[in-house]
This record gives sequence, structure tokens and C-alpha cells, in this order.
Amino acid sequence: MVSVVIHCNMRLGNQIESAEWLRQGFKAHGIEAEVTGDKYQQADVHVIQGPHYCYNEWLGQENVLFLNRCFYGDSRFDLSIGWLQPDGSRNFCNDGTTVPNGLLPVLQPRKDARRCAVIFEDFGADTSELLAEARLRFSSVFYRPHPAQQKTSGAMALTGDLADCWALADVAIGHGSTALIEAEINGLHVESSDPLHVVHKAKENREQWLQDLSWAQWNFKQIIKGEFWNHLC
Repeated sequence: MVSVVIHCNMRLGNQIESAEWLRQGFKAHGIEAEVTGDKYQQADVHVIQGPHYCYNEWLGQENVLFLNRCFYGDSRFDLSIGWLQPDGSRNFCNDGTTVPNGLLPVLQPRKDARRCAVIFEDFGADTSELLAEARLRFSSVFYRPHPAQQKTSGAMALTGDLADCWALADVAIGHGSTALIEAEINGLHVESSDPLHVVHKAKENREQWLQDLSWAQWNFKQIIKGEFWNHLC
């Protein structure tokens, strides 16, 4: 029987809750997964959560599932899960799917104009160069600060509902922000400086890209039923 360890930051309620969903999901397959705060506990399969806790310890190792925030949907009850690759990307086993995994958001038509841009800030990132470069190309430039930090740029910040960004801007610029996924869905022209960002695949075929992306994330009810394990194995 395969052994599974779910690494969990025991000081974070959301990780404790997600770990329990995962534990139940593995149990649905007859696997007694162990939830632990030990970053180095050994097993056949490891599950890590979020881009910080245990990430560096298991990057480059085999049989590591990386659970992180969703690409669209409910930010708490939908989660992305994939096999962690040595370069930090994830294999979602979702290329060229034939049916969607659940309901898909409606793809909005691509915007015609490229006049107004909004820059989405990653946590701890310096957006000054992005802003300076964008001002040379667009009539107006705004930026969206990361929700976990204070406004740091001299540019006008958009801090309200994300829908305001989609209504105002024609172009979305960033690095690793998952907001770029929503920008693509809402018809903006998206630019990401992260070569591993999943949004790049939208340039090939938006409809197929979104359908494939649906197999990269799972609702907590699906996780409890073990559906993610059915797919990823």
C-alpha cells in the first residue's frame, strides 16, 4: 500500500482544513494518509500546500503533489492540485481534455483596444520597472497592489472589486499573479513575465485552454471524494 504524507502548517487554519479534505479523499481510495507538521517526514507520496511551507524542502523530489490557490472560482473552496516539477511548474495531467471538469466561467470576447493597462503586483515585488515600461506603451496605466501588502507605487491603485479592473482596462500585466487568469477570461490582453504561468497556453486556443484548466483544480467536495486522485493517477 502506498504511503502518503500531507505536510501542513499547523498554525494556519486553512491548511488544516484543506489537509483534512485531502485525508478524506485518500481514505476514499483506501489510503490512510497522515497529516503532519513535520517538513521532512518520509513517504511514497508527499502533499505540500502553498508556495512557502515545505516548498523548498520538496522541490525537485519525486511524487510530490502541490496544492495551491485556484485559478478561478471560490478562493477558499476551490483549490489547484498538480504534480510538482523540478522547475516549479506543475503537471496537472490535463492536456487536450475532451470534457470540462464542472461548470466553466463564460469566456468574454477579446477586447479590441489596447489603451489602458493594469499591472498586478506579486507579493513583495517591485513593480516600478513594469510601470515605467507600460507608461511608454499605453495611454493610461494603473496598478493593483497585492492584497496582503500596502500600496507602494506612485501610480493610481485599483483596490476595489476586480470587476472594476476588467471594465476599465484593456491589458493586464504581471508575473505570477493568478488574477491574470481572470483577466484572460474577461477578454483582456494578458502579458506575464513568468514563462511558467499557465495563462500563456490561452494564446493557442482559449476554449481548450479553459477546459484543460478546469482539470487543474478541484472543489473541496471533489477533494473529499478523492476525485483529484482518480485524475492525477
